[in-house]
Amino acid sequence: MERSWHWRVGLIVAVALFSLWELVPSWFYFRLPPDERSGERYERSVPRWAPDSSRHLNLGLDLQGGILLSMGVDVDRAVKAKVARRADEVGEHLKEKGVAFTGVAPAAGGLRIAVTTTAPAEVEKATLDFYGAELYSPGGAPAGQVLFAFKDQVLRDFKAKAVEQAEKTIRNRVDKWGVSEPDIKRKADNQIQIQLPGFKDPEKAKDLLGRTAQLEFKICDDENASLDALRTQVPACPSGRDGLTLPLPEGGCWTVENVELPGGGARQATLLAAGKRPELEALVAAKAAPLLDPARNAVGVGEVTVGEEGFRQTYYRSYLLRAKTELTGDYIADARASVDNSGPGSGRPVVVFTMSPDGARLMEKLTTENLHRRMATVLDDKVETAPYIQGRISGNGQISLGSNRSYDEMFQEANAIALVLKAGALPAPVTITEERTVGATLGPELVRKGTLAALVGLGAVLGFMLLYYRGSGLVADVALVLNGLLVLAIMSMIGSTLTLPGIAGFVLTLGMAVDANVLINERIREEMRGGRTVKQSVQQGYDKVFWTIVDAHVTTLVAAVVLMQYGSGPVRGFAVTLSIGLVASLFTSIVVTRAIMEYLTRHDSARLSV
Repeated sequence: MERSWHWRVGLIVAVALFSLWELVPSWFYFRLPPDERSGERYERSVPRWAPDSSRHLNLGLDLQGGILLSMGVDVDRAVKAKVARRADEVGEHLKEKGVAFTGVAPAAGGLRIAVTTTAPAEVEKATLDFYGAELYSPGGAPAGQVLFAFKDQVLRDFKAKAVEQAEKTIRNRVDKWGVSEPDIKRKADNQIQIQLPGFKDPEKAKDLLGRTAQLEFKICDDENASLDALRTQVPACPSGRDGLTLPLPEGGCWTVENVELPGGGARQATLLAAGKRPELEALVAAKAAPLLDPARNAVGVGEVTVGEEGFRQTYYRSYLLRAKTELTGDYIADARASVDNSGPGSGRPVVVFTMSPDGARLMEKLTTENLHRRMATVLDDKVETAPYIQGRISGNGQISLGSNRSYDEMFQEANAIALVLKAGALPAPVTITEERTVGATLGPELVRKGTLAALVGLGAVLGFMLLYYRGSGLVADVALVLNGLLVLAIMSMIGSTLTLPGIAGFVLTLGMAVDANVLINERIREEMRGGRTVKQSVQQGYDKVFWTIVDAHVTTLVAAVVLMQYGSGPVRGFAVTLSIGLVASLFTSIVVTRAIMEYLTRHDSARLSV
């Protein structure tokens, strides 16, 4: 025998053993009842010599059920945020150019930028010279103002990009979360559909995927006394020596806190408080908002927890903030859960974050300009903390959390916040428009029947090959079984998910493998009819059909790659399985069967039943 034959046999044996070894976790996984497959019992059942327990075949949403969510992206709010950011940029640009103006703020419901100035022509020219590719001046501004708006095409592109970014952000979160083969795709009307096979906790899914993770840094306007008028309009909060007396009266009340002023000294600032957040938000809208200029100030809401373990109580309070968002979470490069080892919150879980180089520069500038003022960290419209700026801050920071939960609950919350910050903030808030806990669409009985049908079909193919081609058919059957094991092993190794379309792709690859063996056997028959010896017929048969088999597999593989590139969900699952099967089919039909056939016909006097 040629030396190359021994290498091929060694390769075949190695591939067969690898396939069986790789399928060990899947064997133990599917032996257990469905409700025990994700627990410790499964992990303990996998032998130590086997691959990692996470490397097993997964079932798709149609085979094992899971969570289906539809989420709508609020692109209008994203547009208003973009207008507000551009207003700040326009103001900075006009300052650099030395153009006279007294104010820049969003107008017309947050969709336009209004610049108050005594030199409208200069403002318009300086702004459009720099931002003319995106902005235009629609006219119709009142005296002493210039209006700017984004061009329609710019807004359309931005809205489309916001939905695309939201899809990518959700996909990143799911990938970091570890859900296998999720189906995430955009739909009409700014909707995103998410399918999470095998996931059973809809509340956790909604919390992690729906969290906008809009992190903002704002400066507290403690010098502003506008809210002091509330003392005559709202009931006073009951208080004692240790602070507010809980529970607070229904509908909310006012109280004061001592705040330090950046120039030295202190004052008693007025704030609103309530036992429930909706009550406080309603009170702010009715009483506090009319006292403030929305272009200059905003009211934030924070949560306060008092009392010891087992006797804790929570209420909500207001913060008077500057309207301008000084810095956002877009500049965060990394985030993780940690434990605070300093100050009064020592021992509590916190979120530690690292700023990007640009973010560090902006943070240093912000903290330098606002020394001894309070800087509020606002996460998803909730003021998490508002400490005084005691010195310059640049690259690192942390977010403190409320303490009305156990340590484990707070640490899980810190991990969740760190995950969404690290995976990327959603460009706009999302709302859950549809939520379903999906059962397996086939059901256990139909899955059993489908498996039986597949096995019967496979048995029929194996039987046909054996009866029609006899000895050569038996060789083809061996290669077909190895082909199936190899496909399943590769799918298990890469953590692929088995869906109905995936099963269809698997069956199709088995058909392709049988087809290749039919071509080989028929060609060997023709060579034997032409008077060649069995050994010569086998060699010529494989040589002459080699490129025919390769062409058939490669053309199908090209189509599978296109489906894998542009398809999603079930289509992508079908393409992945088909691609793996085609590569395995080439190996088994050309390498495996040829090595066996050449061994059986190694002598010139050999006989072969074809």
